[in-house]
Amino acid sequence: MALVARDLGYTYSAGAEYRIEALRGVRLTLERGDLLVIAGVTGSGKSTLLRLLAGLLEPGTGDVEVDGDAPRSRVARGRVAIVFQNPESQFFAETLMADVAFGPRNLGIDAAEDVAAAALASVGLDPVAYGGRSPFTLSGGEARRGAIAGALAMRAPYLLLDEPTAGLDDSGRRDVLAAIGRERATSGVAVVTHDPDEFLGDATGLLALDAGGVVFEGDVRDLIDRPEGYLAAGLRLPDVVQAQVLARERGAVIDRVELQPLAAARVLAQARRAER
Repeated sequence: MALVARDLGYTYSAGAEYRIEALRGVRLTLERGDLLVIAGVTGSGKSTLLRLLAGLLEPGTGDVEVDGDAPRSRVARGRVAIVFQNPESQFFAETLMADVAFGPRNLGIDAAEDVAAAALASVGLDPVAYGGRSPFTLSGGEARRGAIAGALAMRAPYLLLDEPTAGLDDSGRRDVLAAIGRERATSGVAVVTHDPDEFLGDATGLLALDAGGVVFEGDVRDLIDRPEGYLAAGLRLPDVVQAQVLARERGAVIDRVELQPLAAARVLAQARRAER
């Protein structure tokens, strides 16, 4: 069972002279336990892709299936949770607690407020201190964490996050990253970002977009073998990967790229000794 996209394409204002092709020929599979990083600069099609996967847009070409069903079908209800890049656009209730509890209550999840309180706590928002506040009075970072809590509370098997750590301080970023890590125990998570470094160490896959098309697809460690498309899309390799790419270009024998600095240092030292 998986969230699957096949040859996915979408054009804004299709049929008009000013139409914009936002996405074309995208294929992906997101299974429970996966962390898929979707990278690209602004305007590359990342957010459009998430909306198509969530069933908020109808594909112009190709199709999406959620565990074998169309994302807009009644049986797929509640299987995909999404958090937008601008979290304030998701709020509607008078209090943050009511907002976060709406999803689980609407899905018939027992003890919806307890579920909501646990979700708020998981992203570093004390439900007692924040639950009674209007979501529209929150700071930017608090609003982002509150929106993520609302998605977590749905207990969906697939979670789609658009720039989930943007604008967060160090504490908020740690809380959100930890919450995403826990969510992978039961869900597949796709994270859209233009700065993927903080997710790559745990990612099971990487998809890079440029002008709506896929320029890199594979395991993060594949970057050392074929970084050209990734770099051409305006993305920067993590420093730890870039060091190994440069070493290989200069003749070092590196069979497997490492993402942790200490492991990468050992690989580079071993390659240096082998040259002697």
